[in-house]
Amino acid sequence: MPTKPSERELDEFLTRGMSEVIVREDLRKLLASGERRLRIKQGFDPTHPNLHIGHSVGLRKLRTLARWGHEIVLIVGDWTTQIGDPTDKDETRPTRSHEDVMANARTYIDQFHRVVPKDGSRIVLQTEWFGKFGLRDVIELSSRFTVQQMLAREEFRKRQAAGTPIPIKDLLYPLLQAYDSVAIEADVEAGGTDQLFNLLAGRELQQMVGQRSQNIYVHHLLEGLDGQKMSKSKPATAIWFTDGPNEMFGKIMSINDGLMPHYFEWATEMPIEEVREIVSGLASGSMHPREAKETLARRIVTEFHSAAAADEAAAAFGKQFREGERPAEIPDVRVAKDSAKSVNVVDLLVRAALVKSRGEARRLVEQRGVKIDDAVADLTTELPVDGRPVVQYGKRKYARITWG
Repeated sequence: MPTKPSERELDEFLTRGMSEVIVREDLRKLLASGERRLRIKQGFDPTHPNLHIGHSVGLRKLRTLARWGHEIVLIVGDWTTQIGDPTDKDETRPTRSHEDVMANARTYIDQFHRVVPKDGSRIVLQTEWFGKFGLRDVIELSSRFTVQQMLAREEFRKRQAAGTPIPIKDLLYPLLQAYDSVAIEADVEAGGTDQLFNLLAGRELQQMVGQRSQNIYVHHLLEGLDGQKMSKSKPATAIWFTDGPNEMFGKIMSINDGLMPHYFEWATEMPIEEVREIVSGLASGSMHPREAKETLARRIVTEFHSAAAADEAAAAFGKQFREGERPAEIPDVRVAKDSAKSVNVVDLLVRAALVKSRGEARRLVEQRGVKIDDAVADLTTELPVDGRPVVQYGKRKYARITWG
């Protein structure tokens, strides 16, 4: 039987990093009673080989639920990834091959267990049920929902208003994710705020087929180095599970000061009382942002690596900061080749997603804030499309360009 969490533990679980819980009182009673083992579901689309620390916000919740004795089911979306999640997209995503999806999924499986323990959890591929689907099954599933329901989704409304095509496959995405809940008979489904539409579709489909409707909780989405949602589609602005200690430490030290409250509360296991003390100190000015950020970087590196690795990373960062040394670990950023033999530095910054816009790229170059292999770039700088140049953009951000 599951253990019964304390009122304090439940309060923190249902509020820390949480955006919405449906139905809050029902879920609270189920967790508080400990009367039965709940099946908790969360899905991940392997669109990139690695997970980033934004994923750890939700995975940590699953770890807590596993510790309380509930069953965790991590669903690898090997079918939904081929369609492409339309969430937050004003255009359709390209279809992916099953081979590419599965190559990414293999790395996901190892990385899941860096946070969620193997005991009490299982990883399931959608192939277990969609691999047996025929045309009749697709028609039956599609008949459960209306076009009007799908077009109520904000992303589709935007496309309609702009006259952008909406492929039928995009309308199928939330139906397939919803069916996952039916296939495993989920009691609870978890996801980020961008997944609420899909999670509600699962709840509705369960009711249609006679299952008990799953409860839902959605957690906040951690921001990346650009201040926007951390995303697998923007690799240069993400902090990855696979980042080495020095690289992870340096990235955290480069985040905007205003993001620290979110990082402390959502991206660490630091006791909430300590988090509140630090956030209060930042707000009052009694704690310097650099001191707080180093505490944050040490904490996250310790959780993903070790305390010793965090100490070494802090020392390396301090030396680099004081002496202007290039960091030992520089993230690789792949940039697609085209027919051109060279690329302008402004175009490179944009194509590598190191900046948010051409305007920002131009300003950074004009302010002498960009170096290519330690040489200051200007607006006329052209780079040959070969080799592996190191780009420094800003004071402490680096990327090693690979072409492909």
